[in-house]
Amino acid sequence: MTTPCAFLGFSPAARSIHILRHCLLLLWCTAPLAAVAQTKPPDAAAPAAVPTLAENLSITPKFGQTQDQLASDRAECQLWAKGQTGFDATQYGGGVAATDYSARRQLYGRAMAACLEGHGYSVRFVAPAAPPPSYRTPAAPPPAVVAPTPVVMRPVQPARPELRYRPFTFQIDGGYTVTTAPTDQLLDDGTNVGFGFGWFPTPALPIGIRVDGSYSWFRAKDGLLNAGNFNSGHENFYGGDADLQLNLARNSSAVQVYLFGGAGWYREQTVLRQVSIVNGYVCGWYFCQPGYFPAVTAEQRTTSDWHHAWNAGVGIEFPIADRASFFLEARYLRILPNSDQTKFVPIRVGLRF
Repeated sequence: MTTPCAFLGFSPAARSIHILRHCLLLLWCTAPLAAVAQTKPPDAAAPAAVPTLAENLSITPKFGQTQDQLASDRAECQLWAKGQTGFDATQYGGGVAATDYSARRQLYGRAMAACLEGHGYSVRFVAPAAPPPSYRTPAAPPPAVVAPTPVVMRPVQPARPELRYRPFTFQIDGGYTVTTAPTDQLLDDGTNVGFGFGWFPTPALPIGIRVDGSYSWFRAKDGLLNAGNFNSGHENFYGGDADLQLNLARNSSAVQVYLFGGAGWYREQTVLRQVSIVNGYVCGWYFCQPGYFPAVTAEQRTTSDWHHAWNAGVGIEFPIADRASFFLEARYLRILPNSDQTKFVPIRVGLRF
């Protein structure tokens, strides 16, 4: 009687030992492969995070985007972020001024992060990786020694004088007086001198009070001389005015235009002479001889009472020093009573302190 395994030529015990030996050999050969298989990381469900050094961003796909898709999305976002912030990561210095570099770079990174998150990526900011030593920017050479620029000392230009508020002022003036009809039929144009004081209570109001005194001299015309058969003469007017002055608004401290007007009191003094040719002796330094010469044979002096007057005028003022100014003004002056029709236009220049 034969067994089912008799055709192998081995007994059952021998075959068992032979199979066990082959099993141990197979186990010994496959153990290292199992160890290697255990150390290999499992396949990731999505590509690993890709740091983008240009924008200092770490980008992780959320929906399994490929590296090609990531590169395409990043290029699209770079163009969009550049258009939004003006910062170009492909240019040295971002293509912006050095003073704007930090701010523009931060705005550019935020724009990139917002765009990539909208394309389905998880984005976070990371510190930029340090480049290898061979790619590091070489140290800048020491700055060249530049000779100092010589300093040119220029004379200090004096400040221009300005019109400033002064509560109290004093002025001296003089000028030419024009006679108007009907006074111009009796008197020639004349001259005048004067002085005055001013008071402006506060700089908040452009109104002040001024008191002016003046003396005017006029040569008599034939209309006045022929009334008494006189040959020469003159009239003097002296008195004063109490006026209000209004400083007009100005755009510059270099000029001031003002208006003034008020009432006054004046007195008139008339001197008329009669000159005749007389026979007598004409004397020089060392001798006298007979001859004819003019002589005053009669003189008339009259002085009127004080008469009321009124005036109105305009003036302009310019600064010439810290507390001094030059002014030019003209006024219309009329001395009462109205029946005398005494009218003048004094034009004066002066200094005000």
